[in-house]
Amino acid sequence: MSMPNPLPAKASIIIVGAGIQGLSLAFNLAELGVRDILVLDAGYWQGGASGRNGTLIRGAFSSPEWTRFFAHSCELWQGLSRRLGENVMYSRRGYTMVGERSATAGLLDRTLAVHKECGIHSHLLTPGRLREVLPALAHERVSAALHLPDSGVAPHHAAMHAYRRACEARGVSIHYRTCVTAIDQSAGRVSGVRVGDQRIASDTLVLAGGAQSNALAQMAGVPLDGYPMRLEAMALEPTRPLIGPAVALLDRLCYMHQTARGEVVGGAEVAERPQHTLNADVPVMAATARAYVEMFPQLGHARILRQWAGLVHISKDFGPLLGAHHALPGLFVSAGWCYGHAGAPAAGELLAKAIVSGQVDERMRPFAVDRFELNRPVVEPGIVLSHFE
Repeated sequence: MSMPNPLPAKASIIIVGAGIQGLSLAFNLAELGVRDILVLDAGYWQGGASGRNGTLIRGAFSSPEWTRFFAHSCELWQGLSRRLGENVMYSRRGYTMVGERSATAGLLDRTLAVHKECGIHSHLLTPGRLREVLPALAHERVSAALHLPDSGVAPHHAAMHAYRRACEARGVSIHYRTCVTAIDQSAGRVSGVRVGDQRIASDTLVLAGGAQSNALAQMAGVPLDGYPMRLEAMALEPTRPLIGPAVALLDRLCYMHQTARGEVVGGAEVAERPQHTLNADVPVMAATARAYVEMFPQLGHARILRQWAGLVHISKDFGPLLGAHHALPGLFVSAGWCYGHAGAPAAGELLAKAIVSGQVDERMRPFAVDRFELNRPVVEPGIVLSHFE
């Protein structure tokens, strides 16, 4: 990567956060003809959640709102390498949602109906077909399985590299290890940011800082729902191919997939209070290992290679906070992402159009920043996350 230029005195749009959300937005803004885009990140290259996620691309969920948004993002993933001019290594291997309880089977029946309503290609797997798709699964434990053939995985390092190269080729200025220390306002709207003693003028600012979203909002003097939350994942030593599609074990709050190198990568959620450390937890490791062993018994002999954590920003309904901030003109937000890797192509495209044209796409509208103040949460029953009390 080329060395960044000195910070400018002004920019047309400043994006705080150079993870996959910030870079996707910068790319899409540049594609719409915006120039003098500045992206600032306090951390290092791929040091945040964009370099620590499970790389899964899930193109549909259980609510119409989530399904329409993420189906669009999944479609964009499939053509993203061509559009960016770099290989994002998207693998359309499918994604299977597995239920063990009868109540979860009912959820999958309702999910299938939502998918049909939204025009999504998905289907319930018969026991025989499930044995073909996931032969190593403990089939006696399964009550139902819903398969999304167009979903899959994309390694975060390839996607981040591709977005960064595409941004730089279009003149976007990206600066890591550059901490925004203040957000300026003038005449009741955004007027710029400060990096130490240097002021950078801009009348359009986007907060895409992941786990730092609340701190950035406080800096701007505006409210923002949500809180930072730690997610964890682990990788097993390479083994022979056992798991074809990506898998969500809904009743165990666990997701997983097997890489081309044979490593099984994934994680499970455990009930714990929000934490701000990147230290790995033995309880999470144990919960993940138990899910692996009980649902894929042949993994019992595999050793754990590594375990890691990442911090994300979570909203009350676990959905993204995407769009203009209602309390401060010129301020936009891309936060609340527990599926930020999967949703980045759609978020970047739709938010860029909203910033440039002022028009909010119907697939983005349900995730408005002020939806909780308006009592309009988005209920999504099919996410693989635990809700903290």
